[in-house]
Amino acid sequence: MHWTILSDYEIFASNPPESSAASRTEEIRVGDALLIVERTVDGHATIQRVISPKAADYLRAEWQPGMPYQG
Repeated sequence: MHWTILSDYEIFASNPPESSAASRTEEIRVGDALLIVERTVDGHATIQRVISPKAADYLRAEWQPGMPYQG
């Protein structure tokens, strides 16, 4: 058995998802946390996912999925 924070899709995907012309995904490291954000062409970024070894990072209001990323 293997425990991981990655989704099954990320582990077993044979082809990476195609990037959209209107947006792109970025990984941003903040301390121990990794924020997956989607940045649109106009420069705005929205948090899509939080990956962190610290449980408290998942409770941070400013890091909830769907929130705008200011950084």
